Amino acid sequence: MNGGYSKILYRIAAPNECDRIRQALLAFYFPEELVTRSYLDESQPQIGPTEEHIQYALSFVHQGMAAVAIEQDHGTIVGVTIARCVKPGTADELLAMVPVAGSRRWAETLRLFAHLEHTGDVCGRFRSRRSYHVFVLAVEPHFRRRAIGQKLMDFQLARGKSLRFRVVSADVTCEVAARICERMDMRCVCAMSLNQYRNQSGEHPFVVTGPNHIVSTYARYV
Repeated sequence: MNGGYSKILYRIAAPNECDRIRQALLAFYFPEELVTRSYLDESQPQIGPTEEHIQYALSFVHQGMAAVAIEQDHGTIVGVTIARCVKPGTADELLAMVPVAGSRRWAETLRLFAHLEHTGDVCGRFRSRRSYHVFVLAVEPHFRRRAIGQKLMDFQLARGKSLRFRVVSADVTCEVAARICERMDMRCVCAMSLNQYRNQSGEHPFVVTGPNHIVSTYARYV
């Protein structure tokens, strides 16, 4: 114990931990994740992520791009971060997935992801052929205010460097995550209000009612 707190271990997630990571994402990531909770479609009353969205996130665990924070006393996952490799053609790859999406919800999410990649243009701005892009950062509520999110991001920065990425980037949707990025000397290269986003039909598929409605992209060289 340290100051009344149990020790936290940070490490790369193993592929055989996907079920545990799935449970963690459903418990303390997706319920607060801006895109998931702001999707608006009266014909689809489902609350929470689609199965395709979950599987998309978990697919990067198998690529060694997910890290977890483990509370050692009980072996519980109390923090998760997941990254993906972003290249100049990533937006087009995401749009290519739209026709085979199993639901409109997932199709609209893919279109939004592609739009964020296009407007952020991290590879173009940093003149790099790829970026180690963090798109999931979550900490269990009872373990917040212990710098776990900061340490997970530090871990991912080191991971990206070890994989020989020249650039690390992140999409953030809350002030806490933005402050973490700023402390890591990442700069905001793009910010968009989700309420202003329109799909190809001119519709607003995502509507945010709370104060947090900005999706910001941060990046830096490593």
